Amino acid sequence: MINKLLMFFVNLMQKYLPDPFIIAWGITLVVCAMALGITHTAPLDIVTYWGDGFFGILKFAMQMTLVVVTGYALAVSNIMKLLLKKIVSIPKTPIQTVLFVAFTSMVLYFLNWGLGLIAGALLAKEAGKQHPDVDFRLLVTAAFCGIIITHGGMSASVPLLVSTKGHFLEGDIGIIPLTQTIFGAQSLTITILLAICIPIACTFLFPKKENTVLVDPALFEDDEPDAVPSKSEMVLADRIDRSVIMKFSLALIGGAYLVMKLGNGEFNLNILIFLFLILGIFAHGSLYSYGKAIGQGASTCGGIILQFPFYAGIMGIMEGSGLVHDVSNWLLSMSNAHTFQLACYLSSLIISIFVPSAGGHWVVQAPFMIPAAHELGVEPWRVAMGVAWGESIWNIVCPFWALPVLAIAKVGLRDLIGFSVLLFIVGNIIAIPCMLLF
Repeated sequence: MINKLLMFFVNLMQKYLPDPFIIAWGITLVVCAMALGITHTAPLDIVTYWGDGFFGILKFAMQMTLVVVTGYALAVSNIMKLLLKKIVSIPKTPIQTVLFVAFTSMVLYFLNWGLGLIAGALLAKEAGKQHPDVDFRLLVTAAFCGIIITHGGMSASVPLLVSTKGHFLEGDIGIIPLTQTIFGAQSLTITILLAICIPIACTFLFPKKENTVLVDPALFEDDEPDAVPSKSEMVLADRIDRSVIMKFSLALIGGAYLVMKLGNGEFNLNILIFLFLILGIFAHGSLYSYGKAIGQGASTCGGIILQFPFYAGIMGIMEGSGLVHDVSNWLLSMSNAHTFQLACYLSSLIISIFVPSAGGHWVVQAPFMIPAAHELGVEPWRVAMGVAWGESIWNIVCPFWALPVLAIAKVGLRDLIGFSVLLFIVGNIIAIPCMLLF
């Protein structure tokens, strides 16, 4: 039964799911039509909101590009290849391999979503090489599945924001401690159940032998580093390029900066990028070798560079036209004190299709959700976690977040979503009852 359902979704995605760039533009057109029909925003205003928003997340797009290329450069170093080989050699059977990759993904995403995104994809690549008898699409899905617990983890944007002194809603809801959000009974229960059930669910997604897609080793041939010329062939410029002094001076200065930041308890996306950068420099034989690896990694980032501005444009239309308010208000109007958090969750789930950033639409949704919560007597943490979990569960089928994984693992969106849509269903089966019960 499960296999039939799996192949139904896989075949459905293969036939009808467009290229990720086409999806981004298609969503843009849908949002434009909704803004025209629902909010009656003038066409030229919609164009203005789209254009003004188009460059709104360039910083984030550059961060994601750097996460991918620095993670890639670290992964193709000889020392990292040996480490990954040792790790993925632990499981022996196909089921053990999928479970191992999925549970590792859960741990990585719980610690930091950026770490999970890249390290998980790298793990899937190496697992595909070491275990070529396992469907590679399933391995990539297992490596990506940890993203479903992002907002129950240590890098959850909404819980961290509302627990920070001086956040924009402090006057309305005060400071919400992490003991009520990430480490509250509700969120911990959802996180633990997802961390157990999703990897187990992955083991039921093995396609039949005739439908199995194995990894093509040729996909990873460009991961091999360039040959190093012999000392007798090197001119002065070559010696400078491969100078140990140049390498370690940068690595040590950068390492000292990291130690200071981590010692102060700082760990964000920029620190993660810097960590990948310095570890990559240490792992490669020279700055020249590292630069070549970065060049190879940059070729995988075309989707991110092209598509992230389009999602920013969608966010611009949603916010500028007030469409995000209308969608949320429609769902909230049908709720009561007991179901209010579920309404927040469902509105976040829908809005995440158009605005794939929990922090982004929390800023837009919270100012009118919080007064409604006060009126119904609903605690603010429920609103925050409703929004956070809605975005987190949607992430498992979100083309926006899949782009870095697809770039590194070199698979198509149709291959990934065909498997992960079933995990999305499992995620909702777990999250919704927990919100109603707690």
